[in-house]
Amino acid sequence: MRSWIYIFSLILSIFFTGCATNQSEVKSVFQTNAASLITKDQERIQKLLVKFKTKLDKRNPKNFNTKNEKKIYSVLNDFNKKLLLKYQGKIIKDYKEYLELAFSKTPLLNRNDYLILGLRYMVSYAYDTEDIHNVTALQYDKEKLSKLHKNLQILRWKIKVDMDENNKYLFLTWQNNWQIELETRLNLNKDITYEDIQNLDSIKSNKESLYSHSNFSFEVILTQMIDAVENSLIALGEEPIDLGVSAVKFFIFL
Repeated sequence: MRSWIYIFSLILSIFFTGCATNQSEVKSVFQTNAASLITKDQERIQKLLVKFKTKLDKRNPKNFNTKNEKKIYSVLNDFNKKLLLKYQGKIIKDYKEYLELAFSKTPLLNRNDYLILGLRYMVSYAYDTEDIHNVTALQYDKEKLSKLHKNLQILRWKIKVDMDENNKYLFLTWQNNWQIELETRLNLNKDITYEDIQNLDSIKSNKESLYSHSNFSFEVILTQMIDAVENSLIALGEEPIDLGVSAVKFFIFL
């Protein structure tokens, strides 16, 4: 029995001695594996961006440019491609400018396009997709990914609550149609009775009811994006920070 213990101890000793001489190689393998996981997180977010655009345009059909539709899908699927929009004759390059325009209270044509491209360039900036040499985890920028994680939390809140100068939602996402109809009437300072609610188009046509569930699919997609970035941060040894509802109300895009 003792001989087996001795042999086993000897094998372990040789193994760890060998490992000690190749620690840098082992470390490199771990870093490369982490980088592979981070790449998968980025690719997952790309697929979610495509899904997000499809839902956003369907829910807000008047807020995107059909001429740019295929081009935008192309730059979402391939981060090596670019599409830069103009605003008041100026070419917009920075993702923060896209997002600030998307959430501006003043009237804006094709608001969906500014939002989705702002999201796309924010993700590609954080993951350094233009740097083809990111073969190990150490070559990713923790600060950029931390900003992306916070910005996505801010965006998830803003897309749900932000309104324009006329107190209309900038983007229709979670709302039922009858809620939009009701809010429109309330904004006109009309007195609303229960009978009026029953006569709202969406209720009267039986397309919806007062008990219809809100649409949380947009929030789910953004939460999945946030989770993917969290995975990347954890792979880099960082602790993701949850801003919380009380914080995101007062944050601006970083």
